[in-house]
Order: sequence, then structure tokens, then C-alpha cells
Amino acid sequence: VGQETDQAWMRGGSYLVARRIRMLIESWDADYLADQENVFGRAKDTGAPLTGTKEFDTVDLAAKKAGPLVIDANAHIRLAAPASNGGQKILRRGYSYTDGIDATTGQLDAGLFFIAFQKDPRRQFVPIQRKLGTSDLLNEYIKHTGSGLFAVPPGVSAAGDWFGRSLFD
Repeated sequence: VGQETDQAWMRGGSYLVARRIRMLIESWDADYLADQENVFGRAKDTGAPLTGTKEFDTVDLAAKKAGPLVIDANAHIRLAAPASNGGQKILRRGYSYTDGIDATTGQLDAGLFFIAFQKDPRRQFVPIQRKLGTSDLLNEYIKHTGSGLFAVPPGVSAAGDWFGRSLFD
């Protein structure tokens, strides 16, 4: 996997990771607001990092307040940040879902459908996910219920070209 070692048909393509992440809403909602904000490293009302005032403010991972770090060492925002992962980035997006009530538990079946594109999952998604899986404060409130890795061949590059052509070259 990866641009340098891919099969010829994947050169210039991308990889898509898709995950269904159930949020354990009942336990999350029972927690204190300050704890919820500490888990993510963001203010719940604005989405701003705890080191800023607006949602898209730059996160200051070095900021301290009276000694300890403002953003917890195991906060989701810190563990997933490129600065915490050797500069590795993924193009990611989350979509909320609600699938009603779980018939077994009687709890809400809702959460996030997460997708991420990257050039090389072994260098990008896998190390980031290992870090999150090991230390993320959010783990207390989530459960992964499905995952997949998909190869996305390169798109069209010239007139007369078509998507997937590299599969037939």
C-alpha cells in the first residue's frame, strides 16, 4: 500500500477508510460538561479548541494553565493532531447517524459514520488509530461497530479518459 509501492492501477489514487462509531449517548449525557470538553479538547458550545475562542482557531498543544496542559495529554484533539503524529494528515469527515433504539439494550443506537481519505493507510490512518485506540479519553463513550478499507483508483486525467481505466491498462 502507498503511492511508491502500489500496483500500477492505484498510482495517483487514494484509500478510503470508513468506520461506524456508536456513541454511548446515555453515559456521555450523564457526564459533566467540563469532562466532555476535556475528552475532546474543545468547548461544547462553540467547537473551539480549549486554547481558542472559535471553532477553526489553531490548537495550541503546548498551552499550560497553572502547570498542567490546557488540552489533556489523552484528549481526542491532541492524539489525532498532525503535530502528534509526525505531521501525518488524513482528509476526514464525520456524518451523524441515528438508527433508533437497540432492541437488546434499550439504548439509543446513534453515533458517527467516519470516512477518511489518505495516500497510505499504513503511514497515516493505522498509526493514528492505534494511538486513539490505546489512549483516547473518548474510548469510554464509543464503540466501533464496523470498518472497511477501500482502494479508490485515480480519477480521469484527460479527455476521453474514464474512471477505473487504470484497472484495464
